[in-house]
Amino acid sequence: MTTKRVLVLMPHDSTADNGISVRGKMICNVFKQKYHVSALFSSAPYATTVWALAIQFVAWMVKLLLLIPQQRADCIYCCADYFGFITSWALSRVLGFPVVFEAHGIMTEENRAKKRPRAVIAICDFVERFVISRADYVVALSTDILEFYRKFNANIELVPVLLDEKAYQKRSSKSLNIKTIGLVGPFDMPANKYYMQFLAEHIDDFDSRIHFKIIGKCADRTINHRVTYTGYISSRDEYVTELASLDALLVPANLSTSGPLNKILEAMACSLPVFVTPVGAYGLDYAEEGKNILIANSFELAACVNQVIFDEAKSSLIGANARIMIEKRYSKTENSARLSQILGALLDES
Repeated sequence: MTTKRVLVLMPHDSTADNGISVRGKMICNVFKQKYHVSALFSSAPYATTVWALAIQFVAWMVKLLLLIPQQRADCIYCCADYFGFITSWALSRVLGFPVVFEAHGIMTEENRAKKRPRAVIAICDFVERFVISRADYVVALSTDILEFYRKFNANIELVPVLLDEKAYQKRSSKSLNIKTIGLVGPFDMPANKYYMQFLAEHIDDFDSRIHFKIIGKCADRTINHRVTYTGYISSRDEYVTELASLDALLVPANLSTSGPLNKILEAMACSLPVFVTPVGAYGLDYAEEGKNILIANSFELAACVNQVIFDEAKSSLIGANARIMIEKRYSKTENSARLSQILGALLDES
């Protein structure tokens, strides 16, 4: 029997360390267990304006018109690639393959939160409805995404972020007088730039015994003896080691991505207590404030950290509960099996 060919599309460079690229590479690894998998990544740098981003997307769509037929795919899996989906769908009408769309967030809601012009929001709304309603199947990463998109397509299912919990080291309890809290980028993305602004404005509100480690690419650096930088980390193992060396993770988000943040789930997998603003916790279906995560408004965040971080029993318990949540709800083994079932049904496999 000929092995089926699956093509995975992503709107970001494969070397990027953002959530879409990380998820896309994980999807490829899952499908490789059963299918011949190839991937097409956009190699364009992250655009700084809406219109530059639009030009990139149009160029990506045109490029895919030439590249997709060469892949001879039996199915295309679009990993949060709205515009790649449009080209894939158009070609599928001729070539006859099914197209799956994986929704990492709600595009219209995200752009509305960023206060984009009405014209941009209207375009996003049209594209979003077009993509979701025409996908042969939709995979949603959180319950909010599932419920929002269900009205456009009944063939939709929740399959959470996949984490190989065995690859993450459990944090060992520390009783040092100095605590190290991490902030994870990349910080060239608009949604993450505010983290550094927050730290610069509020660093004196944190207990003086708290130091900060900035993990990931960061050009706009705060100069302070309590702040250190790793720079871009290309090795996944090194990244996990850096995470596990922390005492906690800080996510002072001021914009919702409308989907779960990988950096939070990865820290939880390392048994770290995570301190996050309410919008940063969006999409974390199984997070419970005070049990496996700590949620506070930006003006209360430093006080929350100061109160908990030196309470070793409490911070360790929250970290341990976070790890349990990952093992129960975000296991790669369980969720990757469901993804394979979805794909198998579309490819008419028994």
